Amino acid sequence: MGITVKSEYAFRILLSIAGCEKLTSLTNVSKRTNVPREFAEKIVLQLRKAGIVKAKRGRSGGYELAKDPSQVTAYDIMTAVDELDRIVKCDPDICSRDDRESCVVKNMVWDKLMSCLKETLTSVTLQDLLAACGRENK
Repeated sequence: MGITVKSEYAFRILLSIAGCEKLTSLTNVSKRTNVPREFAEKIVLQLRKAGIVKAKRGRSGGYELAKDPSQVTAYDIMTAVDELDRIVKCDPDICSRDDRESCVVKNMVWDKLMSCLKETLTSVTLQDLLAACGRENK
């Protein structure tokens, strides 16, 4: 499974951006979230590519949400920065050898776990997280 610290940082960054009334600079986001600026920059780029945040260049530029927080799920956030396709990747060499035990474990355990994980992550929105933190989208 590809869940890394990038997911945690992405949540922090998005909660910070969503809590701002105006565009916010990456430097401010980094300071408020305690995410190293270089790492925040990479994460924000991935979030931009996923259409979750948008940027405005220039003196009064910065970042803001590209979508309403109720339209952004935890799954959207995590898949923007981490690889969640499978908890356990199938080794083609093993699968091609008719390794029944590995296939049984994969199908009965890992695939079910991935299904539960996806179901949970798609049921939680950025708006839910803002509300749980006692904050609103500005």
